[in-house]
Amino acid sequence: MKKTMMLFCICLFHGAAAYAEEATLVRLDNPRVSTGVEIGDVLERTLVIEAKSPYVLPKSSLPLKGEREDGIEIVGVALKSEKAGDGQRYELKLSYQVFAAASKAQVLHLPAMNLALSGGDAAVDIGIPAWHFWYSPLVAGDIHTARRQAQPQRKPALLETGVERLGIALAALLLGLGGLVYINAERRWLPWMGGNFAQAYRQLRKLPLQSGNHVQALVYLHQAFNQVYGQTLFRRQLDGFFAENPQYQSLATEIEDFFQYSETLLFTRESVDSAVLIRRVQQLCRRLRDCERRVT
Repeated sequence: MKKTMMLFCICLFHGAAAYAEEATLVRLDNPRVSTGVEIGDVLERTLVIEAKSPYVLPKSSLPLKGEREDGIEIVGVALKSEKAGDGQRYELKLSYQVFAAASKAQVLHLPAMNLALSGGDAAVDIGIPAWHFWYSPLVAGDIHTARRQAQPQRKPALLETGVERLGIALAALLLGLGGLVYINAERRWLPWMGGNFAQAYRQLRKLPLQSGNHVQALVYLHQAFNQVYGQTLFRRQLDGFFAENPQYQSLATEIEDFFQYSETLLFTRESVDSAVLIRRVQQLCRRLRDCERRVT
């Protein structure tokens, strides 16, 4: 009796696995921006499913336009299908609009869903995971301003000059020029100069020191962190980031301060000195670039 039950369970498992292979989620494209999302913003999600014959994806299994969950409303549902081998290839584009209301920044999500396919002998469905993002309120509450935490900048100390021997001066000059070429090299000069923080630093150097540009400076640096980590990096994930990228551990305090500071600025309307903040972001990005090139 036990052997019979065991054989039955094995057959049942293999049968379920076979049905699961009848439909596959080929691609899932989530919105590119996961921070600074405000009320009224529209987020788009695209997924591609391949289903073997006779399975089809009926419109009745799609989410309905107008459905709302936790302040997120579906405002667009577009389905395209085409022949693919012995089955169908479906491209589903979903548009969500944010209607959440909150007085402080919080993490929201595009809801998870199951898409049921029909036409076969057994039920087959595709599970779509939730996608989380930072919601930025229009009105900030109980957040200290950046001005209270800003520290006065100090001018660099002047170097004492003196008469040195010609040989030492030439050696120092050549060494300095070599270091400048290596540290500030453009991507087209050397093949290993195209790191994520190196690209972000070049973008920051070209950014004008004008009012309002500090938000773009923060975005450039966040994008570099996301590219190094392989996904959107939040402050609570920094321990995992350092475990995978130990070369940045020496700047752990500065990186932690940056994430905490940027959360305050990206999700509020605090007034800041854009020029001062852009220079601070440039300095941090340059140090991260040096760690990326392992020259520190």
